[in-house]
Amino acid sequence: MVFNAIVVWLLVAAVPLWIYRWVAYSRLSAAEQGVFKRLVARRQERAIGFALRIFGFLAVFAATVIVAVFSLRYLKYGTFRLDPYREMVRSRFYSGVEPVDQALDTFHYNQMLPVAILTTCLLLSIAFTLVAVALRDISLIRRLRRRLKHFTQRSGETAS
Repeated sequence: MVFNAIVVWLLVAAVPLWIYRWVAYSRLSAAEQGVFKRLVARRQERAIGFALRIFGFLAVFAATVIVAVFSLRYLKYGTFRLDPYREMVRSRFYSGVEPVDQALDTFHYNQMLPVAILTTCLLLSIAFTLVAVALRDISLIRRLRRRLKHFTQRSGETAS
């Protein structure tokens, strides 16, 4: 439940960040856009690689927690039951829009617990990647403008 709320808030935060990123990018001159594209192309880690790394970390962490919880359940009760997510978690995160809530029930709450956890890990890694990449690009655009402004001021002084 908490992680689903974090996913929603990250997705809400990603929208204005990406809008600001595109506005900042559109304000760059053609030469600055070319430099920005080259810098983005030369990044050591692409966004998809970053998202896969985050998903892998979250999936391994979730698998470790699942194994620990189910082994403790087996030691206490002597049974190993794999219930749907809706039976394990009582509180649910709903939007109030009927088609969205039905889709949440079908694709998340009615799934088996490991599938629901992996779905949450996937959504969390996607949302975090969207926010992180937008922030990284905004920071890169600001640094690029600052350095190119400083460079053009120096070249203007030497030409005078």
